[in-house]
Amino acid sequence: DDHEKHDKDDDHDHENHDDHDEHDHGEVDPHVWLDPENAKAMVHEIEEALAKADPANAATYESNAEAVMAKLDSLVAEIDSELQPVKGRGYIVFHDAYQYFENRFGVSAIGSITVSPEVLPGAERISDLQEKVRSLDATCVFSEPQFEPKLVATVTENTNARTGVLDPLGAAIDKGPNLYFTLIRNMASSLKNCLLGSG
Repeated sequence: DDHEKHDKDDDHDHENHDDHDEHDHGEVDPHVWLDPENAKAMVHEIEEALAKADPANAATYESNAEAVMAKLDSLVAEIDSELQPVKGRGYIVFHDAYQYFENRFGVSAIGSITVSPEVLPGAERISDLQEKVRSLDATCVFSEPQFEPKLVATVTENTNARTGVLDPLGAAIDKGPNLYFTLIRNMASSLKNCLLGSG
């Protein structure tokens, strides 16, 4: 797993990064699906491959692809509107996985902290992480479902930061045709609710 390439002290800030290519996530940030515009490109490629493999149903594939792309356009507009009130608010992520989402919707983490989801860091590391949260004046610290709540609570203890959970893999979402749309909506809701202190 390329996420393990970070060592235990691999903290880095997101400030002044206008392009996701500048973020250190191994060689390439693999989370391309978190930008619905990339999802549209994937739908287009899938539609073309299906039409080539099954020309008799090409019109159906094209019609279905157009419908999904229209839904993706609506999703972008919906999420962009939902996140307007929180643009510019600082947050920290436990996993540096959100550049595609952040760039599409104009939100940006001010830092990331890399810790193992399974092992509670030592006292010195906890103190360093808490100081980072305080010094960056983060409104929220976001973890993912695999992180123990105790770890998140420990990292944010003695800070003013609230906590939230982002799930870029949709681990808790029912499989089906709306999974992707639910995943993106859930991420936006989690960001907004934590950053505004609601929900």
